Amino acid sequence: MKERGKLLKDYVLGVQHPEVSGFEVLELLDIRSQIVELEAELTEEEKKRLEEADSVFLKNASGFYESLSQVVDLTEARQRVKASPSHWWWYLEKLVQVEKRGQATAV
Repeated sequence: MKERGKLLKDYVLGVQHPEVSGFEVLELLDIRSQIVELEAELTEEEKKRLEEADSVFLKNASGFYESLSQVVDLTEARQRVKASPSHWWWYLEKLVQVEKRGQATAV
């Protein structure tokens, strides 16, 4: 497994590019899952960077989901990796639905 600094750097950079391929999105989800296992070891600065990156991830969720849905069934991918419900990043389709509902009520 990569060291936490490298994982965090890869995640921070990755979330800024929602136009990447679905395979890269899968890798991003995997990186985020590895980071969650190390969260207790993160410094306050690293926690802040992670929180900011998560915000960017959420902002770009629809782009990530669009790319991902072209290459994999997300439900099957979640089952394969045994993603916990607390690993919200593996539930992109639900994040996108919430986002769309929020936009509809804002209009």
